[in-house]
Amino acid sequence: MLLIYPPAARSTEPPLGIARLAGFLNRNDVPARCLDLCREGLDYLLGLELDAQDTWTRGALRRRSRNRALLRDSAAYATPDRYRRAVFDLNRALKAASAPFGVEAGLADYRDARRSPLRRADLLDAAAAHEDNVFSPLFRSRIAEALSAFPTRTIGLSVNYLSQALCAFAIVGFVKTVRPDLCVVLGGSLITSWVAQGSLAADERFGGLVDALLPGRGEEGILALLGAPRGVPTAPPAFDDLVAFDYLAPTRILPYNFSSGCPWKRCSFCPETAEGRRYVGTRVGTAVQAVGALVARHAPGLLHFTDTEIAPLYLRTLAASPPGVPWYGFTRFSPLLTDPDFCRRLAASGCAMLQLGLESADQRVLDALGKGTRLDQIDRALEV
Repeated sequence: MLLIYPPAARSTEPPLGIARLAGFLNRNDVPARCLDLCREGLDYLLGLELDAQDTWTRGALRRRSRNRALLRDSAAYATPDRYRRAVFDLNRALKAASAPFGVEAGLADYRDARRSPLRRADLLDAAAAHEDNVFSPLFRSRIAEALSAFPTRTIGLSVNYLSQALCAFAIVGFVKTVRPDLCVVLGGSLITSWVAQGSLAADERFGGLVDALLPGRGEEGILALLGAPRGVPTAPPAFDDLVAFDYLAPTRILPYNFSSGCPWKRCSFCPETAEGRRYVGTRVGTAVQAVGALVARHAPGLLHFTDTEIAPLYLRTLAASPPGVPWYGFTRFSPLLTDPDFCRRLAASGCAMLQLGLESADQRVLDALGKGTRLDQIDRALEV
């Protein structure tokens, strides 16, 4: 199976979704490869020969290579103004490259003045007009190369953000035009949300362009879709096709998730509650082994734990079994973080940052949100 991550989204680390699915399929004797067209798309646009009329755009185009290198240089992050200028310049260069196609591509976004990713008719139009997509030459060459080197009957696209939807359908349109025999599958967070909210029927096939939707955890349905027997239920992500890229970060970042879904799932404002996805956590021993193997194989400078919430079980695990490299992720305020000794152990384990959300400093508002957060607990945690 060829797994594709389409443009356009932030490209600071390899996409975890397709890496996880590739690892699972390979472990179950179903060959799988990954193709990050989101990352390749940035280099493609920034490599186009362009002319510009205004001074800023000419300068931004002239500084493309330097600014791209700056975002991979830790020294640039020590000077916020220098970093911001590099980001603004790169976005300006990407805008200039994409403007002739009636779209605005950026480092983390993609907007089409003629089409909305929220309209089915526009998604179908993006597929029909795939040759007009700004990334069309890249799609044609890279997908053809991948299929030549890795013959397969199935292509899966991981669509996580609205900014990826139109390009994903352009890829689908291209694939179905040149290889109508291939099975095309859509999955990812955006597909999951659409199906869960009822805005997209689980049996939607977009006029025959799509052969199947796989909302939720792809592992749960992919083997049945491919007609493969059920085998090993979990496997570590396979980043081998992805780590060779220079992502836009000052060190190699590897994403990993201990779990899918949310262990709390009681916040009234959160899509996890609306989608009703069940929480599935990895066994502690399996997770420790997987993280250790990834660190040994790929030597990352930073681990990004992408869980909706790193549950207390896994925070304790990290404190007790440090991964050996710095790490960060999101967690919820909990009594665990009010313990100074535990927080010191967490810091010693390599914790570079914990992302903590607080919607209000008013307890009545927090109670209405159903978040389970107590202000006195937050005060103690922040003091620690």
